[in-house]
Amino acid sequence: MSGIKQEFMMTHQTTIFAMLLASCAMPAGAQEIQEKPWEFEVEVGAEREPAYVGSDNYSTEADIGIKATYTARNGTEWYLSTGGVGVTAQLPRDYELTLELEYEPGRDNADDPILTGFPEMKDTWEFQAVLVRQLGDFQLGLGVQQDILGHGKGLVGFAAAGYSRQLSDRLRFRSILDVSFANAKHMNTEVGITPAASQITGLSGYTASGGFKSTSLQVGFDYAVSRRTELYMDLAVERYGSAIADSPLVRDHGSRTTTEVGAGMRFRF
Repeated sequence: MSGIKQEFMMTHQTTIFAMLLASCAMPAGAQEIQEKPWEFEVEVGAEREPAYVGSDNYSTEADIGIKATYTARNGTEWYLSTGGVGVTAQLPRDYELTLELEYEPGRDNADDPILTGFPEMKDTWEFQAVLVRQLGDFQLGLGVQQDILGHGKGLVGFAAAGYSRQLSDRLRFRSILDVSFANAKHMNTEVGITPAASQITGLSGYTASGGFKSTSLQVGFDYAVSRRTELYMDLAVERYGSAIADSPLVRDHGSRTTTEVGAGMRFRF
């Protein structure tokens, strides 16, 4: 299995990237378990994240995930989790392709008073495709995600580069730098301000254009407590482009740069 995939990553602002590129190969103890065709994973932790894209209001929540993976003899992985269902195929020359249907939660306007009066952001499902190239300790990836229910999440694409290194038998370091782009529908769902919302909130109306969305950097550590248990810690910093940052929702009531922190324990069976 390529080491750039982790289902239960804490960051949500770049979901596809966080899920498929933000983690690298597991510690050596955990890799031994993957010799079995079936693997089950439970993750329990906590994460601190902004209330919305570009918000400076943060909340801390429990982060719980369950995942079942079947690895075929040719290395193809089929998985089902609390976040979606997908398949990762091993391709020639150290490439791998992941196709997935992912559940994308909406936005709770109660998380920040400034969101009162904004349209509801509904839960949706997204189709995702990610192509990754493994180059030793480095990884390169390209991906797209599309809202298939038409709930406003639109189309998002990204390019990413990662680096991971086994620091000891138990400790692994990983890092990812990515650049994301999105269409106007996605941008306006996140930070657009309609005339109706402007009248209720008092914020100036704003219509975002498609294009560059953000640059993000994520670093993390995995520590193998035993063959089946590991601790993880992640920190992500994201800086938004003008399409997001120029919205009064971000410019006047949020921040162009946001952070996310997550930590917890992972069990494999």
